[in-house]
Amino acid sequence: MKGKPVVVGLGILAMSVGLAQVKINFWHSMGGVNGEATEAIVKDFNAAQKECQVTSTYVGSYDDGLTKLQAALRAKNPPHVQQIYDLGLQGIAESGQVIPISDLAKRDKYDLSGILFPLARYYNLDGKYYGAPFNASTAELYYNVDAFKAAGLTRAPRTFEEFVEYARKLTKKDASGNVVQYGASIRVYGWFIEQLIYNQGGYVVNNENGRTKRATAVEYNGPAGVRAVKWIVDMTREGINVNVGRDGAAQRQAFTSGKAAMFIESTAALGAVTREVGGRFQFRTTSLPRPAGTKGGTAIGGAALYVFRGHPDNETTCAWNFVKYAISPEVQFEWHKATGYYPVTRATLELPQTKAYWKANPNAKTPIDIILSSPPNKSSQGAVAGVMPQIRQHIEEAMELAIAGKATVEEALNAAAAKSNEALARYNATVR
Repeated sequence: MKGKPVVVGLGILAMSVGLAQVKINFWHSMGGVNGEATEAIVKDFNAAQKECQVTSTYVGSYDDGLTKLQAALRAKNPPHVQQIYDLGLQGIAESGQVIPISDLAKRDKYDLSGILFPLARYYNLDGKYYGAPFNASTAELYYNVDAFKAAGLTRAPRTFEEFVEYARKLTKKDASGNVVQYGASIRVYGWFIEQLIYNQGGYVVNNENGRTKRATAVEYNGPAGVRAVKWIVDMTREGINVNVGRDGAAQRQAFTSGKAAMFIESTAALGAVTREVGGRFQFRTTSLPRPAGTKGGTAIGGAALYVFRGHPDNETTCAWNFVKYAISPEVQFEWHKATGYYPVTRATLELPQTKAYWKANPNAKTPIDIILSSPPNKSSQGAVAGVMPQIRQHIEEAMELAIAGKATVEEALNAAAAKSNEALARYNATVR
């Protein structure tokens, strides 16, 4: 990515040759393979121009990053740019602490119309972008082609019911009755449940996912959510889905080591999966299964880059220039190739190198096919609510209770929904 052009200047402050380099801080939540790719973007931006110097800091998980951000905001010392996941959209937008990307783009006459439609639908809140989509993902199914062939399976499962049937056929035990290969590895993760709800055309929160008006209650404890959670819980309790709890690395490694033949994960895991498999077996990616007779789509995942208030104009200029660089077509192509996140702009999709890469690596194109084929409705648009991080935690707590047999799926989700609704009411009371 070295040498990529950077559009400099908002007309805020001209930075002349000879002036001291402007330094800005960028906080991100990318580790492992994706962290390496993030650091490459920072390094290449710094090398591509002389006016701005970005210092990047890994702040832990997305949730850890939000915690650190709140502390920084209280101290009135936020980073210039932070990567914040999709769930943070409404809370960040209503905080008043960011300079909307739409405002920066308007002052700079920078065209945001090329952002992919599904991302625009999610991140364009009330007609404005508060952050710029940067790392875009969706959930997909990874499956071991070699294990499928050994089990006489010729295609990926398309329904929940087929998936269970496949998982049973793929689960193998040794002479002592110990499982040596599980059919699946699906961890306790609220995002998966959200996506499986959308895949059925359902909603996580009311008022059509908070898109027609502010969400006031959750709906994840309805029929779509119960089906999704019960599907995972039942397979786990049967012993055909390995129980790794909430551990994403353990889930992925179960698949890449051959211990599990299928797993659901973000498209962003493609780089790590490819590296860990190392060519030992063939794997493919495809869209998520859904209950027979249901229709729906998949919402976007990932994160956006937000520019924070409270900094001098020349530092804000550099922050915006870094954001533009990170979402530029050539940089997004390299990012896509290194990680598995799909490009955020249509211009990147049209690059000859992108098309050539997809031809040689069909797994990399799967998320684009999934997200662009999703129906453009309020379900697949994705939920927005000021307490979405807490809502996800409540779903995960419910899954754990049900897996442990301490409650039925319905009981666990209803109890979780009560907590989510209380949190939602408290949040809404602060912004009215």
